[in-house]
Amino acid sequence: LNQIQADSKLQGRILFEHVPSGRRWLHTITDAMRQNRVLLITHQGFGKPAPNSFEVEPYYLKVANRRWYLLARSPYYSELNRQRNEEDGGDRPEDVYLVYALDRILACEPLEESFVMDESFDIEAYYRGCCGVIHSEEEPVRLLLNAYDHGADYLRTLPIHESQRELPSEVEGVACFELEVCPTYDLYQALLAMGDQIEVLEPQSVREEMYNFAKNLMAYYESTTEA
Repeated sequence: LNQIQADSKLQGRILFEHVPSGRRWLHTITDAMRQNRVLLITHQGFGKPAPNSFEVEPYYLKVANRRWYLLARSPYYSELNRQRNEEDGGDRPEDVYLVYALDRILACEPLEESFVMDESFDIEAYYRGCCGVIHSEEEPVRLLLNAYDHGADYLRTLPIHESQRELPSEVEGVACFELEVCPTYDLYQALLAMGDQIEVLEPQSVREEMYNFAKNLMAYYESTTEA
């Protein structure tokens, strides 16, 4: 990517996807990541009545669906888990990691306090079976789907998940794919983006959830169709 951008002969001839949100905090966050500095952020999630301010230890930045996200360790919730474990002998995670969308950060500033990044933290293991940025504690499930028309070509060239593999199909014009994934909202967004070019076969729980999404969509357009 850097080589392409540096090529003067291609200047103005390559269009990159625009990521509109959260860019104002990128320099602050990346600088804190370089120095292992704790960040004080003010964040207001969608649907939240008021913003909250708290400290985070910035670990990773990730782009998904044209949004910037920060994966950070939460000192507050990590300490809270430690205290609760001492009180009741529980086995809650000693380190709590949370994801914050940069477009929902209202303020962000580095503190003098530094932190030691846990080098044993495995980002690949953390997101095992996950699509996008939503983490799941559940084990991945086997998802089976049929792809129709050109849907199969799109899935072959741009898999929904790295675990995706194509299975033999005896039906002409229908391709079958298998994935080992966690059924998070990110997964449903990816499946719904394929429209009527795919059909989820298994597991039944994911198939039923896709049916609910489809039913809600139909309700939006029923009045127009009837007219």
